[in-house]
Amino acid sequence: MEALQQIIDSILHTEHLSPFLVVGILILAGFAGGWVAKLLKLPHVTGNIFGGVVVGPACLGLIGTHEQLHDLQPLSTFAMSLVAVSIGGHLSYRRIHNSLRRIISISLLEVGCSVVTVMTAARLFGMDWPTSCLLGAISASTAPATTIALIRESRAKGPFVKTLISAVALNNILCILLFVMMRTFVTSYFESGETAGKIDDALILSGYHLVGALALGLAAGWICKVLVSKPKFHDFTTILLAIMLLDGLAAYLQLSPLLVNLFFGVFLGNSSEVAERQLTTLVPLEPILYVCFFTLAGVSLHIDAMLAVGVLALIYFFARVLGKSIGAALGGLLGKCSRRIWQNMSFALYPQSGIAIGLVILLSNDAYIPAEIIQAVSAIILAGVTLAEIAGPFCTKAALARSGEAGRDRERLVEFLAEEFIVVNLKAADKWDAIRQLVAFMMRTHRVEHITQEELYQSVVNREKDMSTGMGRNIAIPHGHIEKGPEIQGVMAICRDGIDFDSPDGEPVKIIMLIITPEDKKDMHLKVLSSLSSMVRDDAIRSRLIAAISPEDAMEVIESKEARDYNYFLD
Repeated sequence: MEALQQIIDSILHTEHLSPFLVVGILILAGFAGGWVAKLLKLPHVTGNIFGGVVVGPACLGLIGTHEQLHDLQPLSTFAMSLVAVSIGGHLSYRRIHNSLRRIISISLLEVGCSVVTVMTAARLFGMDWPTSCLLGAISASTAPATTIALIRESRAKGPFVKTLISAVALNNILCILLFVMMRTFVTSYFESGETAGKIDDALILSGYHLVGALALGLAAGWICKVLVSKPKFHDFTTILLAIMLLDGLAAYLQLSPLLVNLFFGVFLGNSSEVAERQLTTLVPLEPILYVCFFTLAGVSLHIDAMLAVGVLALIYFFARVLGKSIGAALGGLLGKCSRRIWQNMSFALYPQSGIAIGLVILLSNDAYIPAEIIQAVSAIILAGVTLAEIAGPFCTKAALARSGEAGRDRERLVEFLAEEFIVVNLKAADKWDAIRQLVAFMMRTHRVEHITQEELYQSVVNREKDMSTGMGRNIAIPHGHIEKGPEIQGVMAICRDGIDFDSPDGEPVKIIMLIITPEDKKDMHLKVLSSLSSMVRDDAIRSRLIAAISPEDAMEVIESKEARDYNYFLD
């Protein structure tokens, strides 16, 4: 009977559950929560988090002991690293080259305003300046995993999504650097009673985190690029191993795994076509990893910490929300982006989770900062994260819907009509000069491989010499052919001064669309030409395109209701 009693006792003690069973419970709870969220038309992320809350210590207590959470930390780190690689890949110069102004201005101002508002609020409500500084630095981060998951759930695509992902990437880089500096100042204050003399130490440590992560990430990217270009190396295995090694090396060198993997993704996104394809290699793993990550976040939510700090957590949460909202709006206005982008960006950056929790863990290992300050910062941040992960996904999903870009991540007839492939106010001596400039622009913004810029130029020129591609009504669609390529590619230029293209009506051309078609896409070529021709022949669309003052402005016209019937979805 004693043996039977031992068996029953071991079953009833959930802290002894096998890690496999813990992960299984985690996945089942996440899927169940996601299913309920779908029925209630809530974000899946919210459902996953609540699923974790239900099976965690705050409710049923099936899982969530300190040992279990510690054992699952590598899973959480790997999921965050995968998100970081994906976000880094979106920082491709080809994609953001003509939207850098708004991305940088939004990122800098929303980070700056959130830090200032949180620090100000903390001081106004009686917190000491070391606590205020640490809270301000950590408040800058936005949850990249939550953002990416909501974008994919909404199937969103467009200038707003591009700006949001880039801003999240930059604000996490800035957050980590700010935290290192603030932590150095606070540590030096309690160690020696002064901070002014430690500015150089703070800058050196921040530089080490930035340069070290950059060097490690770029080196790994270059190695992976070399390996995946050889047939004997399996893409999936290579990238999986690379992320694991980067996580391990980052921990060994005391660098941020997020920063290292983000720069790894940046290299892949800006390297060769083969390297860029590796960004999608681990996509099959993403759904299950995201479910585990967000459900684990729900298990880890510190409801008790939120109740303990109470008002202070609310002050932190609302001060951060205010800072993010004001900063994003001001950044959008300064960056001269459309009203649609800056208005919705102002409430798309509220989620906060993994990075903030990771910084709190780093802070807890500091021997020089008093325990009471560490405990206060940890309790307020964990409570703030709880609030942000409950309310934040609703706001981000609403922003994606209001931006008009939800449901647009689908194949369209003309895929190259995107902001990054548009140039406004083109200046050219004649049509041959215009074609040369557009071919050069095409080579910079597309993966046009297996052909040189001069060969591509001659292909377009030869076609133009056979018959002018000026179509009348201020429109020209020059085009050329290449032997092979992934799809039909193109760029658009707006020339308000007009260029003589030998058009049938004799009118100067002000809208030029250069199209390059692979030999195996000739059937689709005619459909694309017909669609483009019909769209720009619409008087309202054409006049608005000619008046566009920026690529984003032109993209707003292309994505308008009047133009959607011409560039329709294929599914």
